Amino acid sequence: MKLTESTINDIEQLTEWIQNDPYHKDCLDPHWWLTGNGLLAYCMQDMKGPTLYVRTDIDGEFLRLHTQFAPESVVSKTRVIKTILWTIPKMKHLACENNLKGLIFQSTSPSLIQFMQVKFRFVPTGNNDYVKIFDGEDA
Repeated sequence: MKLTESTINDIEQLTEWIQNDPYHKDCLDPHWWLTGNGLLAYCMQDMKGPTLYVRTDIDGEFLRLHTQFAPESVVSKTRVIKTILWTIPKMKHLACENNLKGLIFQSTSPSLIQFMQVKFRFVPTGNNDYVKIFDGEDA
């Protein structure tokens, strides 16, 4: 796994992924995901290529995670899961470096919500937000 810059060269792929995403279709500008935006924006890649794009923003006392997933026809759920498992501890480290008390994300995807609740103990806070407050244990 590696975290790489997201650049103008990713716009075509981002546009396609956004258009094929039932949660983001027609509501996100692909440029929003490029490195240089937010606290940190990047592309996650495994040995086969890009698996997802991430943008993080400081939101009060939390590091807000935004994720653009590939269509399942392009990137399997197994690859996405492995990427998330690798990425969340790195995002916890980033949050701690910025003196933040946890991670937060917003979703209406039942499978993503369930995975994040079971694996990382995120809890609902309302408005489709889910938070993981650091308690001294690993994320």
